Amino acid sequence: MATSSGHLGEQRFPLEERRIALDSGVTLSVKSRGEGPPVVLLHGFPQNSHTWRKHLPMLANAGFRAIAPDMRGYGASDKPKSVSDYAPPRLVDDVSALVRSLGYEKVHLVGHDWGAVVAFYVAALRPDVVDRLVILNGPHPDAYTRALLKSQAQRKRSWYVFAFQLPFLPERVLALKGTLPRLFRLSGPGVFSDDEIDTYTHAIRQPGAARAMVNYYRASARYRGRLPIIKRPTLVLWGEKDVALGTGLLDGLDRYVESFDVQRFPDASHWLPEEKPDEVHSAIVRFLRPS
Repeated sequence: MATSSGHLGEQRFPLEERRIALDSGVTLSVKSRGEGPPVVLLHGFPQNSHTWRKHLPMLANAGFRAIAPDMRGYGASDKPKSVSDYAPPRLVDDVSALVRSLGYEKVHLVGHDWGAVVAFYVAALRPDVVDRLVILNGPHPDAYTRALLKSQAQRKRSWYVFAFQLPFLPERVLALKGTLPRLFRLSGPGVFSDDEIDTYTHAIRQPGAARAMVNYYRASARYRGRLPIIKRPTLVLWGEKDVALGTGLLDGLDRYVESFDVQRFPDASHWLPEEKPDEVHSAIVRFLRPS
């Protein structure tokens, strides 16, 4: 259920939806609310901008311009066909191009899951467009690679990443009627309503969508770039019951991020934006408004 703050944001700041053609070569569908300092929110797999449905009005009511794109391959955005179209540098280009298209020099950047991975890439490779960085249950790319090499437990958790390297089959399985309900309900009953699951299921069954989502994983596995240390102030929010991403991914984060704080949620799973919307919102606003 949306919070009272969310309802106020919906009343004061109507939802704006538009498609924006970027000079990175794709057109993205973008939702936004509010006025004030810009906050770009990047969703993860297998979702889309609907992830932030509660957060857009809350951030708007808190005095921010909240902006949530469907990333390339997702939702109503373009879905290029090639694996190389989803290489990390292309995803970074999308974010920096979106910032320019919206008329900003830099934004606060928030990411969950794959959106968090992309946010890490942007902060490392294009720090000029990032003011502050917020990460929700998404690993730093180099930390994740290191964990796959050194941690048997994380390799077991990441079985799907290896399975996604297979041709054709993963996208077919993803588009099956029961796949997403089983995935979302790993966090327990009540986090996602049937209507919300139907929204994501409908999106993933659009032409080219499932393949695009899997191609993020395929392109990432082929990418060999190492990232410079991130120097933007960073907040990491982590649900400790995440079945796919262990808390060990937080160990040694100071190798990759110069200045960061971690807030753990012991009773939350991977789907932190949906499970703890009020707590996540409060943490983000406190961080984006340093005293």
